Amino acid sequence: MLLTEIGREPGGLVDLSQRVNLATSTTGRLLGTLETAGAIVRDNASSYHIGPLVHSMVSAPEPTVSLEAIAHPHLVELSEFLDEAACLAIASGDDTITVDQVDAPKPIQAENWTGTRVPMHAGGAGAVVMATWDDHDVERYLGGDLIMCSANTVTDPDELWARIRHARARGVMWSHGEYVDGLSSCSAAVIDGTGRALGALYVYGPSFRYPADGDADRIAAVVLNRAERISAELGWSRGRSGEMTGRSS
Repeated sequence: MLLTEIGREPGGLVDLSQRVNLATSTTGRLLGTLETAGAIVRDNASSYHIGPLVHSMVSAPEPTVSLEAIAHPHLVELSEFLDEAACLAIASGDDTITVDQVDAPKPIQAENWTGTRVPMHAGGAGAVVMATWDDHDVERYLGGDLIMCSANTVTDPDELWARIRHARARGVMWSHGEYVDGLSSCSAAVIDGTGRALGALYVYGPSFRYPADGDADRIAAVVLNRAERISAELGWSRGRSGEMTGRSS
């Protein structure tokens, strides 16, 4: 909710930490991540304002209406409906950054990933984002340094291309332990009117319980539907073929 608060009214570190009910150190870390990504900017009085990255995600005429503000109610409903943590990650260069998370009231919960930067290839969120890229942008990324984040991280370019094509065809992607061992997530891209992903909606939980046997397809359909509803608010509509196609170079 940090971006939402800044969108409502700019403020300094202490003021914002009180408004979002977070420790000053935690708020400072999140503000630093968001500032580096261009989501917020700091003026000469050390007051934080919505930055150029978020302005590019705006669907309404008001510049303070951010993607986070649009997506947050959907995260709340997703978390309640699927009984797991629901998150929004934005695309920032060759990474995704989680900017909002809504937790389910579970006795065993995974870590809050707000502020975490993850390479595009290390999980489903990045795969669904890259599925909307031009082919030459995908080739550029896959030709770079594909680091291992866990024992399950996919780093083979051919296999990653296959995953991206799968995401283009289905619009949704499951991943299991690809960034952190023991976590599973289901992701779908959040897309603006240009057809390029601004980020991804994902729901995740411990792999031992998520997804339950036989429930993966149902969850995927729910996540995809929510992502498409957010995308529609941003001016996107699915093509006649029903396929998410990359913009060929």
